[in-house]
Amino acid sequence: MKNSEKVITVTSFTAIVALVLDAIMFAQHGLSLLSISVWPRLALFIILAAIVDGLAMVKMRFCGYATILVNLYFAIACLAAFQMVTPRTSAYGLLVEALSIIGILLGAAGIYYGVKQRSDYTKARIEKLMKKAKEK
Repeated sequence: MKNSEKVITVTSFTAIVALVLDAIMFAQHGLSLLSISVWPRLALFIILAAIVDGLAMVKMRFCGYATILVNLYFAIACLAAFQMVTPRTSAYGLLVEALSIIGILLGAAGIYYGVKQRSDYTKARIEKLMKKAKEK
């Protein structure tokens, strides 16, 4: 599996986990999921994941940085759900905490793959410049 495929997979799963956790947190704090204040944030997760997935497909210059930042954002959203869930020791709380830990780990994996993606781009660029220099 190529690194870009790993980025797409990990980012998509992290976005889904963060989306579910955020919806749970909105419901826990008494906001209806049909409220107009809920959907922009949930849509942001989908848009960010789509941007990172698109950049990973075309392997643009700044795709590594975007991957790192977006996965960091998703991991922080999962950490917030981990910290804010109440009651912690109920089955509901334990489920949210387990899902949060999965989201944090997926976010960390996404950050790692973003760094690797940036490294691969830099190596390819150096090889291209070395090849060009040898031709002269």
